[in-house]
Amino acid sequence: MSVIGHFRREGDEFTGRIATLALDVALRLAPANRVSAKGPDYIALVGDNEVGAAWKASDASGALLNVKLDDPTWPEPANVRLMAAENGVLPMTWIRKSENPDKPAPPPPPE
Repeated sequence: MSVIGHFRREGDEFTGRIATLALDVALRLAPANRVSAKGPDYIALVGDNEVGAAWKASDASGALLNVKLDDPTWPEPANVRLMAAENGVLPMTWIRKSENPDKPAPPPPPE
């Protein structure tokens, strides 16, 4: 897992910045208006543009949120996690899709 950003909780939202070799954007995770039990808990926004969704983590990974980000220029969505931290600066980690069938990939967020 690689840390691609850092976030802070601001009220009921999370705000931060993602920076990679090809990307440097401010990202906001705003509460979603859930329409079903499997709907996302948060919507990922860059400016006013929706770029993904997030679900509250229910596993023992230490993650607060499982996030799926997508962009029309990407070959496939990226799965990332917003991790818990004691100092209030929450790291966002990128999870590389596993190519090794002996090593299971982390579970994707529910759809």
